Amino acid sequence: MRPARQRGAAALAAAALAIGCAAGPVAAQDAARQPFLVLSQERILTGSAAGQAILAEESRARDALRAEARAIDAAFEAEERALTASRGDLSPEAFRARADDFDARVVVARREQDERSDALAQEFDRKRREFYGAVAPVLVSIMERRRADVILDENTVLLADQAVNITDAVIAEIDARDGPEATPQTPETSPGEEN
Repeated sequence: MRPARQRGAAALAAAALAIGCAAGPVAAQDAARQPFLVLSQERILTGSAAGQAILAEESRARDALRAEARAIDAAFEAEERALTASRGDLSPEAFRARADDFDARVVVARREQDERSDALAQEFDRKRREFYGAVAPVLVSIMERRRADVILDENTVLLADQAVNITDAVIAEIDARDGPEATPQTPETSPGEEN
């Protein structure tokens, strides 16, 4: 299985490509041209209000699952101590039957916890893909305004002028699009425009 960052990158690239193809030729709106743009996909997630909401939800869900696992473990530990203490009062056959039943329930509980953890990870992955899919129109819009041909993730770039890094501009547009509760940020300025 690919790491979450790679899956997010693939989802973002696929969504942007699909929207870009549907949008047709890039409009020449700026006097200057920036054929290559750079962004941090991770910071788009961690820096935007919508991304932070996803991460906060993930954190709450993980905490709840860990708390549930701790409670289950504590209950089994208490039951194991009680079972061990009762060993002298039971016949070997009766103790073995109880011990086997206990072991079987522990195995089932752990398998169910693993299944819940896997389902949670899949849900996180789905929501991140949806987030990056929703970001794609913002990227296409910025590409059109800057007359760019390519957007690269900064992790794949050895060296770049920060003038071509659009991460802050993307975050500002995501937050502006998501509603007035988002923190206001300075809108993007195109090359050649005054700050």
